[in-house]
Amino acid sequence: MAILNYTSYNFHLPAKGSFRLKWCIFLFLIFTASISFAEGSKEITANGGYRAFLFSSTIGNASFPFPTLGTMKVYVKVGETLNIGSSAQGLGAGTINLRAPDGTTYTSGTSTTIGLISNRVQELAGPLPNGGGYTPYTLTVQAGQAGVWEIDFVSPNGNDASNPNPVAANANWTQSTGTYVTAFDVTVRNSSAEPLTGRVFTNVFSGILGAFNVGFNGIFNILTKDGYQYVMNNNGQAGNGFTFFANNKGFRTATGAASYQSVDNVNSPNIQDPTTADTQSDITYKIFFNTPAADLPATANTPGGGTTWLLNTPAAPTVSSVNFIGDEGTVGQAGTNPLGGNFTFTSSTGGSYSIVIDVNKNGLFTDPIDRKLTGTFSAGTNQVHWDGLDGMGNKAPTGGLSAYTANVSLANTAGEVHFPFFDVERNVNGIILTRINGNEAPDDTVYWDDTPITVVGTPPNPIKNLTGISSSVNGHKWGITTTDPTDQNDFGNNKSIDTWAYITNTPLISSVNLKLIEADLAVISLIPATGCAGQPVSYTVAVKNNGPNDVTGSVFQFNFPNVITNVAVSSVATSGVSATPVGTISTIAYTSNLDLANGAVRTYTITGNIASTVSGNITVSATILRPADVTDPDATNPADTATPTDPVSECNSAPSGVGCNNIITNTTIFAAAPNAGPDQVIFQYAPATLAANSAGTWAQAITDPVVANITSPTGSTTTITGLNTIGVYHFIFTNANGCAATVALTVIKADTAIPNIFTPNNDGFNDVFKIKGLESYPGSQLIIFNRWGNEVYRADNYLNNWDGGNLAEGTYYYILNRREHTGEITPLKGWVFLKRKK
Repeated sequence: MAILNYTSYNFHLPAKGSFRLKWCIFLFLIFTASISFAEGSKEITANGGYRAFLFSSTIGNASFPFPTLGTMKVYVKVGETLNIGSSAQGLGAGTINLRAPDGTTYTSGTSTTIGLISNRVQELAGPLPNGGGYTPYTLTVQAGQAGVWEIDFVSPNGNDASNPNPVAANANWTQSTGTYVTAFDVTVRNSSAEPLTGRVFTNVFSGILGAFNVGFNGIFNILTKDGYQYVMNNNGQAGNGFTFFANNKGFRTATGAASYQSVDNVNSPNIQDPTTADTQSDITYKIFFNTPAADLPATANTPGGGTTWLLNTPAAPTVSSVNFIGDEGTVGQAGTNPLGGNFTFTSSTGGSYSIVIDVNKNGLFTDPIDRKLTGTFSAGTNQVHWDGLDGMGNKAPTGGLSAYTANVSLANTAGEVHFPFFDVERNVNGIILTRINGNEAPDDTVYWDDTPITVVGTPPNPIKNLTGISSSVNGHKWGITTTDPTDQNDFGNNKSIDTWAYITNTPLISSVNLKLIEADLAVISLIPATGCAGQPVSYTVAVKNNGPNDVTGSVFQFNFPNVITNVAVSSVATSGVSATPVGTISTIAYTSNLDLANGAVRTYTITGNIASTVSGNITVSATILRPADVTDPDATNPADTATPTDPVSECNSAPSGVGCNNIITNTTIFAAAPNAGPDQVIFQYAPATLAANSAGTWAQAITDPVVANITSPTGSTTTITGLNTIGVYHFIFTNANGCAATVALTVIKADTAIPNIFTPNNDGFNDVFKIKGLESYPGSQLIIFNRWGNEVYRADNYLNNWDGGNLAEGTYYYILNRREHTGEITPLKGWVFLKRKK
């Protein structure tokens, strides 16, 4: 007979009431169930009700969303022996497969005797040499194999999903040929052949009752990673085919946090798969068939080279690093709505939070205008978002120079455990869930929220329980009893229902200060200086902070095309207080940080040179960009999660919409470079013709010897007269863009030079009789004679345009009556040879 060590159960029972009586009965059932020291189906049939056949198949369905081959796990040490049996052994494909931590695999094969549990008597007796026991399949743990072994209880036919006939838990049975295992056992014996308990567990239990009008009373022991233990009594749960397991979150939100709600379907709800490895934040708890053994280690090796946690000492929950960080990463600061920020903290466990911001700064945290944030958090790093609105739903003001104060209350929990049940049509008695260690143990308080479920049949009452109810009174009951074994139409049909429990600790109260910052930044002017290709250019840009807050680290940028070179930038504080460090200049932009006090204006001057090849439009822009966690009313993109970098994105985003005062773009037409023509040398008294390359105006330099006459000062071509004084004259041509070019006229003493040959043969060279310097003597007369003295040509105001007419080639004689500047006539005579042939 087994000897029970009662001192290992340090329970503090209530002094009176039904809970004490039920708890004593409950303990008696646990103790009597463990006397034979077997672990498996015998334990979960020891509390009456109906047998839950173990589902064993790789093919899942709504009732079995996480199918396994009836996989169980067991912790063993070197030298200990595994004694294993299954009612499916040797029937069809029925067998037992094992995987050791060192990777070695074993199988019981097809034997119809070794490892076979033939009937209820053998199931109750356990493995030989127990009287009436079954012949076990045995393995002794070798060196390197200590740790958690995995055992698959393979069913006779993994594809046959037909229902078994319902069997009372304590009744005789026969093994079906389908996907179910009726009885299974894992008994660990030490080197002295003494049976050990508290070694066998599973991550998920999938069972079938065979009908919808019978209940499952299986009792399990749940071990959490943080060392808390629960006893879970299914207490008549009626689900025909059903699956349950235990974890730390239940069903999750889209962000991976615990939702603390049930789900209105069984179609891949957001939950950690219990057949996969734990993550840092998602933990599947271990379902033991007996109280976990006291000698379990904290961690153990597993097949595949990994490890898993086992028995840990419960630790007091902790919360640290309570802070406030703006949406874009600034500690203690956020922009006003539509920006906001996150209260952040790290917790060793989950729990609930209450955060209140004193919006009116009166030291109270209960005013309607004060904003209250409530909810739950998980183990690890958490953040709670505040959207910058007050308790009335309005935008909270910036708060001026003083900070807001927020009271942060964090009531973290310990030993949090969730029991997701899948496709459990009715649970008319509710489960009984009791935490047996930790603060105020034993405690059987449970919680649930089934409000997301579409009501069919009989829902829980209440449908939402977030304040806690004793599970000995109401352990989350739903549905009503039925006499129809095929009646599946009740509240839990094809639903995913969560029940949870935890220890609530004294809240941690913390105070956090934070600032809300807003500044309306604007480019108030961009003034271009029109120009021309090849000429200097200048732009003047003024920026302003319209407040209400000062801003540090905004970004000013002037963007220009690469045809503007040799760019230089200077700036001055036009009004108010501002500062800007030396910026950076690339081939297309100038960028600098800018600090602007509320109301301050700063003016930038940007100069450069326009490439000589430019002709047409040149577009530039000036922008000012808010720093992180500062709201600019018409230029804030709330989708940013870091320092903003794109002024256009900030300007055009919702909620302000397209357009803002942070960007000014300017397009200016730049003309071709002006050209006043080549410098000239002309004779005294002669007129000069000037021709520029575009429309514009002419003017004379004021430093010239005398003032000449510009006959057409607004034309591109003009004549200059009055050049009577020897010297250098300068005439300035200015085009429509204000760009200027200068031509120099050098006036030399008047004189004439008469050629003695010209060649009017239409070759464009020397085709006329041209007297050099004649333009200084307007009104001069030219007379031409042939060799017989006959006059053949006369011009009273010769303009250097005689081409010989139709005269024959030969020598001719001229008389030039040159009219002097004084009006006197000076006759000049000579000959000239007219040559026709080339």
